[in-house]
Amino acid sequence: MKYALIAAAAFLAACSAPETQESTAGAEPPHGTYLKDSYAEVPLDQYLRIKDALVSSDPAEAQAAAKHLDSLWTTNSPGDQLLSSVRQIASTSDLAAQREAFYSLTQAYLVSLESKPSEDTLYLQFCPMAFDFEGATWISREKAVMNPYFGDEMLNCGVVRKPIVGGTK
Repeated sequence: MKYALIAAAAFLAACSAPETQESTAGAEPPHGTYLKDSYAEVPLDQYLRIKDALVSSDPAEAQAAAKHLDSLWTTNSPGDQLLSSVRQIASTSDLAAQREAFYSLTQAYLVSLESKPSEDTLYLQFCPMAFDFEGATWISREKAVMNPYFGDEMLNCGVVRKPIVGGTK
């Protein structure tokens, strides 16, 4: 029992929201921008742009990235699940709905990476608290955890599950 309490406390401490200097009741927490200066015109980079937009809690940027990813896939269809998920993100400005569709997009993209590995080393990351403690994964180019399911509210909540080792690099 004692060990279970210690483990639970450590888990909650690791995934707790960062403390803020001031708190105003009912105010939205400030959100950082975690978008890169540019992204390559390839599907993986546009997936990562969607992830970074969700980390930044920026639904307009997530929509724009999803529309761009959809246009990249129009000529070379990756499959119905990938297209459906990316189009769900592109069709809404609701951040919660985008995050749910991003989870589906990630699951389908992982299957795609199994058959056609990236040349980059990527990281499969996991947040145990996403979606009411059901947990959710995402793909990142960086090893540092930046959570797309919570953004700044729980920016670093999560773990690296495993590296996804690329092909020829």
